[in-house]
Amino acid sequence: MVRSIKNPKKAKRKNKGSKKVEGSSSSNSIPSVPVKVWQPGVDKLEEGEELQCDPSAYNSLHAFHIGWPCLSFDVLHDSLGLVRTEFPHTVYCVAGTQAEKASWNSIGIFKISNISGKRCKLVPTKSAANDSDEDSDSSDSDEDDEEEDGGSGTPVLQLRKVFHEGCVNRIRAMTQNPHICASWADTGHVQVWDFSSHLNALAESETEISRGASTVSNQDPLVKFGGHKDEGYAIDW
Repeated sequence: MVRSIKNPKKAKRKNKGSKKVEGSSSSNSIPSVPVKVWQPGVDKLEEGEELQCDPSAYNSLHAFHIGWPCLSFDVLHDSLGLVRTEFPHTVYCVAGTQAEKASWNSIGIFKISNISGKRCKLVPTKSAANDSDEDSDSSDSDEDDEEEDGGSGTPVLQLRKVFHEGCVNRIRAMTQNPHICASWADTGHVQVWDFSSHLNALAESETEISRGASTVSNQDPLVKFGGHKDEGYAIDW
């Protein structure tokens, strides 16, 4: 993730030590510090430095929630195509909650559609690599073309909930059959679920479901294994 670095303390010290230049706007103005990418494990933070997130580093950045915090989620394989480069995008996911009370927990099966973002070329063309000596105006226009906004409007979240006994420590969907999911709870139970009916309903619906309108349905798991003495946090197919 790309982040920028600022050092307000250093900037203030530099400003105090510098001489007043004729035509400057104010002696109290703080000079801007060059922005650069911070590399974890390579760069070190000095005293007074702060990391700042740069949203422009993301091709697509959206925020949403399904009620309670979720420790684990998984992206489901779908039939919309393996290599999808054109916005808007659609994605199906499952997530398990960590509610305040055990009886309030659930597994969320949801679909997010109309996801907008920036269109960027996956692989630079040969002509672009050979034209590195072009003037800055031309390169700026090329960059604007590569980062053209794709899609419009707000992403649509459609959500269905299934009751889950206890907090969900980890949830994973089967790659071969994404409607089959396994969850490991803080109760120590491992359960296998069939969410095909929920996914089919989401695929056929285009209506946004608000946070309060989604009721929690009761569904029996295909398998409920209670052989573990303690809870776990790692599960996979």
